[in-house]
Amino acid sequence: MKRVSMVAVLALVAALVAAPALAAPTKWVRGPVTAMTGDSISVTVKGVESTFKIETTTRLIARGAGTAEAEKGGVKLAEFLKVGQFVEVRYTEAAGAKVATEVRPLAAEEEGASKEKDATVSGSTSALGTVVSIAADSIVVNADGADIKFAVTPKTKVLGPGLGTKMREMQAAGQPTVITAFIGPKDQVVVYYTEGAAPVASSIRVVKKVAK
Repeated sequence: MKRVSMVAVLALVAALVAAPALAAPTKWVRGPVTAMTGDSISVTVKGVESTFKIETTTRLIARGAGTAEAEKGGVKLAEFLKVGQFVEVRYTEAAGAKVATEVRPLAAEEEGASKEKDATVSGSTSALGTVVSIAADSIVVNADGADIKFAVTPKTKVLGPGLGTKMREMQAAGQPTVITAFIGPKDQVVVYYTEGAAPVASSIRVVKKVAK
């Protein structure tokens, strides 16, 4: 009986060793890029910077990235992304390190991407949340369960798919391009702001527009 049990145990151990390891669960975060190197990317998530390791298996989901990977034997993030750009990073955790499996810029179309180039968001703090209320000179966003009021100035830029085109059309028609024409309550936004006596929005990216 003891001999049979030992054989069974050895067979079980052999099966476990031969079996492939379970894949680590994939997580994801969204936020602005704060830094990039040849083998890492750092993203600010809810005010905290997280760094993700870039490996040869990391996929970059961006226009032209597939061609670049085939031609150069590996994607260089700096050719497709820039500091301040809003991205989604999917990653796994192993041995205390966060390894990016996929990086995707969140500009939904070229209009949003080209408009992003004009925004000075590097070095700003960001807050992701839902618009509670908005006026010509301020916006209140609920981020992490707290309402935060940001001052809006004529220099505040609004980013998002199609918004650049809409702004130019309004300007051509002689209409005032106040922020309330582009953002409304319940929209999901990222506010890039500078801190002081009161936070001032330098730019606001519309992540999800609520149909009216």
